[in-house]
Amino acid sequence: MSSIEALYGVFNTGRVRVALPLDELREVIMRPSSFTALPVTAEGLLGAVNLRHVVIPVLDLCRLAGYEETDEFGKVIVIVSRGDQLFGLLAEEIEGVTRITEEALLETSVAGDRPALFSHTFERPEDGEVVSLLDAQAISQLPGVPVVKDSGTRGTGIEIGDINSDSSRRTVLLLRCGPIGLCIDVGHVHSVIPQLTVHPSPLDGGTCRGVVHLHDKAVPAVDPLQMLGLGSVPDDGNLRGLVIALPRGLVVLTVSDIADIASVPVGDVLPLPPVGMRKDGFLTGVLRIETGDQHLLLDGEALRADAELDALSNLGVTLPGKEKVAPPVSMATKVAEENEGPDGRRVVPSVRKFLTYNVGMEAATPLGQITEIVPYPQHAIALDGGGPLLGIFTHRRLSVPLLSLPALLGITEPPDPATARVLLIDAPTGELLGFVVPALHAIEDSVWEESAQKEHADPSAMLQRGPLVKIGTEAQGRLLPNIDLTELAAAELVA
Repeated sequence: MSSIEALYGVFNTGRVRVALPLDELREVIMRPSSFTALPVTAEGLLGAVNLRHVVIPVLDLCRLAGYEETDEFGKVIVIVSRGDQLFGLLAEEIEGVTRITEEALLETSVAGDRPALFSHTFERPEDGEVVSLLDAQAISQLPGVPVVKDSGTRGTGIEIGDINSDSSRRTVLLLRCGPIGLCIDVGHVHSVIPQLTVHPSPLDGGTCRGVVHLHDKAVPAVDPLQMLGLGSVPDDGNLRGLVIALPRGLVVLTVSDIADIASVPVGDVLPLPPVGMRKDGFLTGVLRIETGDQHLLLDGEALRADAELDALSNLGVTLPGKEKVAPPVSMATKVAEENEGPDGRRVVPSVRKFLTYNVGMEAATPLGQITEIVPYPQHAIALDGGGPLLGIFTHRRLSVPLLSLPALLGITEPPDPATARVLLIDAPTGELLGFVVPALHAIEDSVWEESAQKEHADPSAMLQRGPLVKIGTEAQGRLLPNIDLTELAAAELVA
């Protein structure tokens, strides 16, 4: 068996957590309000969707697995490409990408007449969750299931989680290290620390500046400029942290600022100059963004493969007093165990990335819903109609409305364009909507989430009655309103 890691896209159906090899995931689209009927009947067949003039059959994995029929689950459709065949699987949410070695895959067989839908299981390293690896070929060969021939055309689709369906663009996190701009693909980001405190450690020296207390561990803090041979990041007492997951642990890159998330054309990344740059593989090119700023692109795969960084990550130790100490049973833990929130909503464990921001109070949105983050455009056409629509600007050859998220949520204080950021959301119909927030906070992991109400809620009531998400850690996390920007975008388009 090989220890080489492979990438798998993980999603859940509302009942089970499953995965597919990343090369079998064509794209992810939003579930339509209804499916097109096909002149065939098959177990689990919901109908079809018309995706850029290709009629793709959609299957419900829960029904195929024998679960009781329900319309409660299923917000997105995962388009699966197996060989020259395409079909869709209904899913509740995309949970991102995980790296698994062949040795970690446990071959699984199912006795009885019902065909096996999965071939292996594995334990997800990030949180210990059990994931079933789907057998796309077996699903496509189920009796009566229609499939469509893959024409090979790829479109933009909807970006959800870490799975980017548009191969012509890449989504990067823009960083500032003193005078030097860096960037890295968001898929390589574990989390972001908005305010960094670096503690002295015996590990100090060379590229290591000390340790950061993170998740009850002392995690090594690395100066990325020293690592690249470009000087050092000045410590003005206001450092930020970029957390990177390596095979054996975590490291924190100390940076001056974490600016924005940008979706950029792949062609905008230019090769490094032929002289004057270290050829150690940590840098892959130079990115020039629309504002004219230039950033050196970090190679996330090279960082993960570096033996010195991996050895350093393995030196992270549990903080004193944390070994084998059972955490207190908080109300959040009790609620999660009972699977019911204070308002009667279901609470489910959740470990996925959220963007936290200010809308007059702190709120959070799943990072996968956000296509891009940009500063408030200087040349926007200002509109003063007294409502949430602040203006219009053009981006990616589209006219984009600028909607005040605080105003939509019932907060009258308008964002300051000088410091505001625009969260860009791809609507299912192809439009691009911009939600303006006064300030960004961080990218953080969740602990658990409440399920949303089934009935459509007034957006202005989301902060008071919407679902909650616990951000951070069980012991030191905070409860924030979980703002569904995809739902808000759909509501604005039909308003």
